[in-house]
Amino acid sequence: MLIEDNSSKSKAIIKHLTSKGVSDSNIIKAKNMTDFSANLNQDIGLFIIDLQLPSVDHGIACQNGKAIIETIKKSDKNDSLLLAISSYPNEFSGVREYFESNGCILADYSKTEIWKSALDHLLIQLNKNINFDFLIFCALNEERNPYVTLLNGKAVNSGGVDRYDVEISGKKGSIILLPKMGLVNAAVIVGLSIERFKPKIIGMSGICGGFENRAKLGQLFVSSMAYEYQSGKWSTIGFSQEPYQVNTDHDTLTKLSGLVNISGLIQELERGYTGTKRPSEFIQPEIGIFTSGSAVIADEKYLKEIESIHRKVNGLDMEIFAIHRAAELSIYKPICICAKVVVDLCNNKKDDSLHNYGSFISAQFVIKALSEIVTT
Repeated sequence: MLIEDNSSKSKAIIKHLTSKGVSDSNIIKAKNMTDFSANLNQDIGLFIIDLQLPSVDHGIACQNGKAIIETIKKSDKNDSLLLAISSYPNEFSGVREYFESNGCILADYSKTEIWKSALDHLLIQLNKNINFDFLIFCALNEERNPYVTLLNGKAVNSGGVDRYDVEISGKKGSIILLPKMGLVNAAVIVGLSIERFKPKIIGMSGICGGFENRAKLGQLFVSSMAYEYQSGKWSTIGFSQEPYQVNTDHDTLTKLSGLVNISGLIQELERGYTGTKRPSEFIQPEIGIFTSGSAVIADEKYLKEIESIHRKVNGLDMEIFAIHRAAELSIYKPICICAKVVVDLCNNKKDDSLHNYGSFISAQFVIKALSEIVTT
């Protein structure tokens, strides 16, 4: 947010910001205290402050710098960066201690190179501290590819995280590709990403296996609960399972259930799909239960053992439990939405004919869920 009433000064600062890659649409302009207060509810990572500012439209500029700092500190913007650029450096002596004790840098507007250098430093720091409204994780490139096709975005590889940054219904987010499949990779990258980007929502889309008689090939399942089938104890008599489960929160699940039960949903999700392989009939998506482990299962005997843990389990994958668990353990407690399409029945008849279809349909559903549920 640029808090500045002088038009020529404002233009100079905005020109420098845009030259550094900041789009004009991402700069909130406040010409007085009422503009400043009215926009405080927005996601603001950097405040550029003038010491002299009118209180209202067409008012007389007065010393409002301390009031601005105090308001920021009393709001939920404590992590925001602060820079005061003033044309009246003689005022610095009276406010320096207060501003600097609250983390605000003071810069003389007449010393152009100094305030530009300070602003450049803060922009670098801001880019490192970028926050997102949502993060969607994919274990395979083919699972992320539909987002690249469906959404305009920007590929970014930073800090060991492979991102595709996008916007959905005005909310900023990223589609993150895991380095490899599996619970461990998912848990590490999801935990790191939640800590770094502080999203309000996380989720996952992609493909999964299904349990015969509880799932059909090509069917979309949205997770109501997930558990790990590998947890338990090995002893002389074999393996005793002790699965730990994590549930989707009730409010989110209620909204997702309403979405899943929309008539003609699957036909809507298939719009834009250009692949040749799809199920022989439209299959209604369902809310379902997932079990996760780090191994690919292609043995019917072992599958029966896993199936026996929970009589209503529908899908088997390698990551969803880790997504749920990372959200549950995080101090930020993001909402969790996971949706995958069944592309095999976990037997020796595995093939990849429905992989593109499943990746596309599940991505379409997550986009729709973010657009129609979470962003409202």
